[in-house]
Amino acid sequence: MSYLRQPPHDVKDFPTLQLIENAYGFVPNFFHAQVMRPDLLDAEVAFINAILIKEGALTRQEKEYIFLVCSAANLSTYCVTAHCEIVRMLGIQGAEPELIATDHAATDLPVRTKALLNFAVKLNSQPTQVSRRDIETLRTYGFSDEHILETVVMVGLAKFANYISFGLGTVPDFDNSRIALRPTANVSG
Repeated sequence: MSYLRQPPHDVKDFPTLQLIENAYGFVPNFFHAQVMRPDLLDAEVAFINAILIKEGALTRQEKEYIFLVCSAANLSTYCVTAHCEIVRMLGIQGAEPELIATDHAATDLPVRTKALLNFAVKLNSQPTQVSRRDIETLRTYGFSDEHILETVVMVGLAKFANYISFGLGTVPDFDNSRIALRPTANVSG
């Protein structure tokens, strides 16, 4: 499940894990791998709730799609697999989440959504290349500064989760055979 030796634990002893299990029907390996520091786990889950789950300017669908494209760009099989399943659990309709993760440009997503995802991938993969022009482009598609701020924070959340997953060596909770991650060409815009 993880590179670290996990102490035996029961979900019932961790209120945060119980909340996750109640919400999703299971506790992802990602969270099980962090039970040695319940204080960090609690703070991390609160952070995820504030950014990903809580309603804001972006829809949950947009947030999940940002998480998918960034995780795929970072080659995080764990996070792509998990969030493809979360998209399905939430009943989000549209293109297959694996295709959104690996090649969102080839989907029938609206051009506005593709512009948002292009920006997210650029920020994720080429952060020093992001410019005022990129922000202005998003504004031409009707994104407000609040949308843009949430997008930037979502990119950071995806990178954060990807790196925790890499560092802990978390094993995917679901079949990942539908995911073929490969380094992508740089996105410009």
